[in-house]
Amino acid sequence: MKTILSVLLAAGIGFAAAYAFVSNKNEAALVSERAKLEAQWQEEKQSLEASLAAAKNKKARVEQVTTEVAVPVRRSPKEILENLLKLQPSGTTRIYTIRKIVHELEDLAEWKDQALPDIREFLAKNSDLDYSVTRERSDEGDRRNFTPPWQRSGPSTEFTLPPSLRIGLFDVLKDIGTQAAEKLMSEVLGSSARAVEVAYLTRMLEEMAPGKYREIALNAAKDLLRNPIAITSPNRLDEQAEAYLFGILELYNDQTFAEEAKKMLVSADGRLDRNAQQYLTKVMGENMVSTYYDLYKKDSITNNWDKMSVATKILDYVGPNQQANAFLSEVIGNTNLDSRMRSFAVMRLAGGFGGEDTPKDPNIVRQQIPVLENLKQTTTDERMLEVINRTQGNLQNILDGKPVENPFNRDGGRGGRGTRGGGGPPAP
Repeated sequence: MKTILSVLLAAGIGFAAAYAFVSNKNEAALVSERAKLEAQWQEEKQSLEASLAAAKNKKARVEQVTTEVAVPVRRSPKEILENLLKLQPSGTTRIYTIRKIVHELEDLAEWKDQALPDIREFLAKNSDLDYSVTRERSDEGDRRNFTPPWQRSGPSTEFTLPPSLRIGLFDVLKDIGTQAAEKLMSEVLGSSARAVEVAYLTRMLEEMAPGKYREIALNAAKDLLRNPIAITSPNRLDEQAEAYLFGILELYNDQTFAEEAKKMLVSADGRLDRNAQQYLTKVMGENMVSTYYDLYKKDSITNNWDKMSVATKILDYVGPNQQANAFLSEVIGNTNLDSRMRSFAVMRLAGGFGGEDTPKDPNIVRQQIPVLENLKQTTTDERMLEVINRTQGNLQNILDGKPVENPFNRDGGRGGRGTRGGGGPPAP
């Protein structure tokens, strides 16, 4: 037993000694490793501090990054005009070319007054490009024969697209809108030899400065009416030159050209000048009744449509005008005239046929009713008496605000109730 205890005691003492040895050895290794790490850290710290100190002493540098962008070169007004002269809309590419033309004109307008010298230079050359569509014409006689009097109207100066390069440039000048541009427009107004240009510029300048260029426009229109200038290669707008010029006189209600216009009413071949007629009717009104009556009585007009147009203008003043009343009585009593024409002369007082109403001022209507009552005493024709009675009734309906009856259809037969107008008059 003692032996065992001695052995165990010796083993315990040996283990303790071994443990103490090992522990001392590990601790020394750890201390050595820690010392190495601390030395490495101190070295890195010193290096980092040195770098920071150097960075503080160094000037900041800003690096700029540039990107090159291609900027299109702006074309000059002269270059735009030169390109416009190369564009001629035609064929299958017409619409595409028109769009390019409009785009070029817009670019030109963006130059404002800087574009004026080049525009002025081009306009002074009196050259042009026609953008309008050529209209086919019939050679079956004068087209005026197929234009009923009630459909007569002046040509328009409103264009969706400019009909020519010069008119397109007038639009550019209006878009620029400065005093200098306005002045250039007025200069062209006073010098242009084309009626459509004079009419177009007149309208545009009237919109920009109402009444300011009245005298220039009137003088230009009268001068071209007195001394029409032959246009090389005229287009459909040039065919309406006279209508454009008379339209300017109508716009300003100018009566100073009336006597000259009367001399133009009937041509050497007996045709009625509808443009002169419309102008005189508008600015002179009832004062034209005597002139129209003389033309009708002298048989100087050879075309039936033209003659009926003159008669219609006289009958517009039945009621207040005694000469017009006498003329209506003559027409009713002239059995050599077609009965349908005689009937129409009466019916139109209340609207009749023709597609448009006779103006219905209540005061005029009241004067027309007794005129028809007196006409009953001048005829025994039962058909005519029926027409007079029905027209009297329609005039009373107008005063009472009631519908107007259309007593006869275009074939002369009995008709029902209808609108005031509709269809054309019986054939002469």
